[in-house]
Amino acid sequence: MDPSNSLSTIEDSGARSPPADAPSASDVAHLVLRLGRLLVLNGADSAHVEQAMTTLAEAWGYRARPLILPEGLLLTLEGSHGYCTRLGRTIAGPSVNMGTLEALEDIRRDGAARSWSPAAIDARLDAVESGSSGYPAWLVGLAMGVTAAALARLFSATAAVTFVSVFVGASAWTIRARLAAAGMNPIAAAALAAFGGGLVGSLGVQLFPGTSPVLCLVAGGLVLVPSVPLLNGVRDTLGRHVVVGLARLSVGTVTILAIAFGLFLVAAVTGDALVMDATAARLPLWEELPLAAVVGIGVALVFNVPAKAAWICMVCAIVGRGTRTLCQDFGLDLVAASLVAALAAALVARCFAIRYRVPTVTFAFPGVVGMMPASSAFRAGSNGLAIIHAGADAPPPLVGETLALAGTAALVTAAIAIGLSIAFALPFDALARRLGRRGQRDGRSSEAGARAGSTSNAA
Repeated sequence: MDPSNSLSTIEDSGARSPPADAPSASDVAHLVLRLGRLLVLNGADSAHVEQAMTTLAEAWGYRARPLILPEGLLLTLEGSHGYCTRLGRTIAGPSVNMGTLEALEDIRRDGAARSWSPAAIDARLDAVESGSSGYPAWLVGLAMGVTAAALARLFSATAAVTFVSVFVGASAWTIRARLAAAGMNPIAAAALAAFGGGLVGSLGVQLFPGTSPVLCLVAGGLVLVPSVPLLNGVRDTLGRHVVVGLARLSVGTVTILAIAFGLFLVAAVTGDALVMDATAARLPLWEELPLAAVVGIGVALVFNVPAKAAWICMVCAIVGRGTRTLCQDFGLDLVAASLVAALAAALVARCFAIRYRVPTVTFAFPGVVGMMPASSAFRAGSNGLAIIHAGADAPPPLVGETLALAGTAALVTAAIAIGLSIAFALPFDALARRLGRRGQRDGRSSEAGARAGSTSNAA
């Protein structure tokens, strides 16, 4: 078979010379597909998955040509020991687990160095797949409650709404986790979780007469947003995995619509007037930055970021929110400031992601979640419902305000996406590999010089 006719677009990097006791193509395909599947399930983007699969196969003398699809993985191996094409298991319900991604990266590195046998690698993959899922569920739920409260305060919520948001975020996250564990469709689970959390918020604000539940509903909905599929979708679409990227973006968009439907359903059931204070003052920078750090810690717990790297999520969150505030103080409008801030946060995230060898989105999302135009989008949706109810009698000022809010939300979201896209498109990975190879050469030269020096001293 002519490799140029393969569906894959991976460059022929050249496999190693196979060892005398190299495993069969079928055995290697099993390991490579399993590694790739676990990477996808735990939040890796397609480029990261492709590179890991190719590297592991080359260690045993096979040229890998993986094809990453929305439903699963297709792999073709070519080598002197045989030829094999296999279809992996169906992939459903991906999540984010940085601890697992680190363990998988260690397995890939050890496999590429041939320091472990295929049977030992398979056993380690067994241990990863059956291991602990991360931090205790109660701690993650509490973290989501505190994160929702911090987000509500970033949106200029009052102390009462901020307090209620703790229970909204915790209940919404717990409901979705329980429904996901029961095997429910992720989109339906997100809608029901938004409804349940929103109901808690709507009832909770009744303890504070005259308080609108809108911001606690918005904050509770934000903790349910499928951030990683959306960011991975952006990165895949900009790369060589357009089909997978569009599929991820579609699923993420439908999930967001389901969350919004659940929140608006709460308002319809409880009869709450979804009114927001459009004149709320922006928080001072000294208050914004600690709140952004709290959001970063909450995201770190959800993503199972090891404690040694949790501070990176805080740094990215502070960089994102702080940069946007400073840009606005220097005269940039909200859209331009959001673009610059998303770019800055994503660049910092990429630097740390290269250092820890994990997908960039693990650190990028904390940097942008606090900038999402959730309040504008929610107000636009609320006004849209009012226009629908009023019909032809809708007042023109309400229509104009709704269009302005919807346009602001769309432009800010697009600016954040563009900032992330620019950062993702920069050739950081190629630069890191070049620096890594240079460091290895320098290290070997230093070792050779040291050996030569010791030999001359001995003489």
